[in-house]
Amino acid sequence: MLRFAVLLALVPFLLFPAGRAAMAQEQAPPLIGITAITITAEIQAVIDGMRDRLAERGYRPRENIAFDIRDSAADPAAASNLIRDFVNRNVRVIVAITNPSIRIALAQDNRIPIVGTGLTMDQAWQITRDHRRRPITGIAESDTRADQFALIRVLAPEVITVAVPVDPINGPTAAQLQELVAIARAQDLTVTPLPVSVAENAVDENIRTLDPDTTALFLDVTVLPDAPVEALAAAAEGQRLRLFSNSEDSVIRGALATMVIEPYGIGQQLGDMVADILENPTAARRPFERARASHLVFNEEGRTVLDVSAIETEIADRQQSVIDWAETRTPRPKLKPAVPEAPPPLGVVRGIKVPTPRSKPLNP
Repeated sequence: MLRFAVLLALVPFLLFPAGRAAMAQEQAPPLIGITAITITAEIQAVIDGMRDRLAERGYRPRENIAFDIRDSAADPAAASNLIRDFVNRNVRVIVAITNPSIRIALAQDNRIPIVGTGLTMDQAWQITRDHRRRPITGIAESDTRADQFALIRVLAPEVITVAVPVDPINGPTAAQLQELVAIARAQDLTVTPLPVSVAENAVDENIRTLDPDTTALFLDVTVLPDAPVEALAAAAEGQRLRLFSNSEDSVIRGALATMVIEPYGIGQQLGDMVADILENPTAARRPFERARASHLVFNEEGRTVLDVSAIETEIADRQQSVIDWAETRTPRPKLKPAVPEAPPPLGVVRGIKVPTPRSKPLNP
């Protein structure tokens, strides 16, 4: 009789192996599938940041979460196969790093939430429009200029005016600064143009009239991508003006400091997203977030004029860390670009000529 009872107890598992698999699956920790076209140092830093933030949120490998990290070796067919494998293994979330990986993941017909990064905000908006019914969210690249003005507010609270180098050869200076004026206004700062000539390697003599106590320079590489940074930094130093930038390369070449969007920080944002989805699946339908500029980079000269300890204390509630002069630090790789040869000294001239607009020819 006892033997018969044991056999009866085993019948559901013998007849319904799928039920047995379902029970095992329920006991397994949620699996997160992570994919990229290829794993680089930056992408590995994103993954590290995500896993570290998930651990902070209470999700630890071999306890209550599992990861499957796949590199498709730049092969779209292999990328499609690994997404299918993720689907077959019932991953809870697919983390797709880089725009091609995101689109390959979206090509598969399933309802698994997708968290993506490595794309522009325009690409994110397009994906959201094209896939309204899919649970997809993520982190998109963003404009950091608001962060840069906030940084000036912290490092130089007495500054009320920001002088921005512009080259009149590129058109009316007011038009070049239109976006910056609105961004600066949010930080109670005013913007004024500082004419320079990239071709002549010269800066307008008006730089001598700027008050170093209330004025800082801000090199916006989106406005002046070919600026002679080393020479401009030397001219600023000669006038005791502090030069900031929105480019890490510019800091390495002479600007004092900048806020950077850093791979590890992006990973931390992703970690929060994945944790939110695990706790509430509807979080996968949130709009894409902008990548936050979360790390301060300053150069060697900056150390002599900036109180680093005070800065870290000041920004502790808003930023992640201060990184010294783009040094390589695990798990936040800072890939230091080569410093170019210094250009000739920047000339200071009486005036930078604004090109005369060509008049419209008369009709014959």
